[in-house]
Amino acid sequence: MFTTERLILRPYVENDLDDLLRLWNDPLVQPLVTKEGVTLLGPKFKDTLRAQMDQATFGAIIALKETGEFMGHGSVTVIQPKNRDGSFGICLLPKFWNSGYGTEAMKFMVDHSFKWFCLNRLSLGVLANNARAIAVYEKLGFVMEGRKRQAVWADNQWEDTLSMGILRDEWEKTK
Repeated sequence: MFTTERLILRPYVENDLDDLLRLWNDPLVQPLVTKEGVTLLGPKFKDTLRAQMDQATFGAIIALKETGEFMGHGSVTVIQPKNRDGSFGICLLPKFWNSGYGTEAMKFMVDHSFKWFCLNRLSLGVLANNARAIAVYEKLGFVMEGRKRQAVWADNQWEDTLSMGILRDEWEKTK
């Protein structure tokens, strides 16, 4: 278990799957975390969530330090260790948005990943209309590396997706 000023980052346990399912079923969250159609996700989706958390190199449940309340999750997955590129993702319940929690959790996870997993880069994908997330990523040193135009059909319109990344030497300059 790791802690920051206001957060606990801990491994997931089987009981967290109900909270994760609630997170992914949130109508404000789901359009931001999937390229699939927004739908009701049933108990079978817990198998997908379990697999995602199990496959992560660093998969964390994010909880409020003061109360232990579930806030969301974050993960870094190193798919090809030879290339030392980690894929990053984070998701919080909307009641925790706009309070700096995502920035705090992400900063810890980015720092930890470069320090302990010998990564050369961290990569992520984000919808181009998710200005709040993009601002956090840029604040932490991520830069836009590419745009896939009209890549996702969402809310009756096409959305672009952005590829963003941060290299080890760029991260080191933020220290």
